[in-house]
Amino acid sequence: MKKIKSLTLLLEVIVVFSLIGCFIEEVSQPTQVNAGETFTATITISDMNAENNNAHKGVLAILVPEDWTFESGTYTSPVGFGSMVLDTSAIPAWGDVDTVIQRPDGMKWINLLTDQGYLHDANVVYETTVNLKVGSKGGDYAIGYLVTVNTMDMLKFLNDQDADQQLAGSDTSMNHMVKVIGTSDVEGQLSNLPTEYKLSQNFPNPFNPNTSFRYSLKQSGIVQIGIYDGSGKELQSLVNGYRTAGSYEVNFNAVNLSSGIYYYRIITSEFSETRKMILLK
Repeated sequence: MKKIKSLTLLLEVIVVFSLIGCFIEEVSQPTQVNAGETFTATITISDMNAENNNAHKGVLAILVPEDWTFESGTYTSPVGFGSMVLDTSAIPAWGDVDTVIQRPDGMKWINLLTDQGYLHDANVVYETTVNLKVGSKGGDYAIGYLVTVNTMDMLKFLNDQDADQQLAGSDTSMNHMVKVIGTSDVEGQLSNLPTEYKLSQNFPNPFNPNTSFRYSLKQSGIVQIGIYDGSGKELQSLVNGYRTAGSYEVNFNAVNLSSGIYYYRIITSEFSETRKMILLK
């Protein structure tokens, strides 16, 4: 049985922060991403309480594999907009998330803050876009998110409720699954050095949703292989980087595509070729 790793995600995320009572309304994210790509997720969080005195910053903590990194982030709301920044504190003022949520081996928390806080009325929605760089390891991951505000010991009120049964502190949304196609999952090098450049026909063809094909390089160099629709628009990059001379096998999963005719193309400095494949669902 494949081991499922808990993590929170690389990506573009839309988030809503609550200064006294944070509540995650919705999480939307891709179900599959390739190693090395940027993962984009959307989180909507409502702030049900007014903040009239202290303009606390919003907090978003994301649990990710150890080889994922934060790229950039922004947020918007009716009361202001700005950038998401890393909280580099050894133990943040709002609390140590590792003491309240068990972190699986090979995972880490990325703690982010809004660059400033705001005074506002009740029921304000903040939307945040966060870009995370996916690492090289493939697998199935359960993405999780935590939101609160940057004031002392807010994690003591994690998923807590007040006398009116309204969220009174911090909130989580966990187990959002994503499949990462790692470098070793997408492409494997075969033995024997070829004497010519070649791109083979995929097999099976037609296919649903998995297929594979081989390519051969007579010389080392930069290789680009992509999936294209009938208009020539690139839908997915499968290979993009330096490869030594040799023969390789590439696996392609079209779970997110509709039935139809698609094309895969290889481009090197010395060789290019395009082949057709048929997806039948």
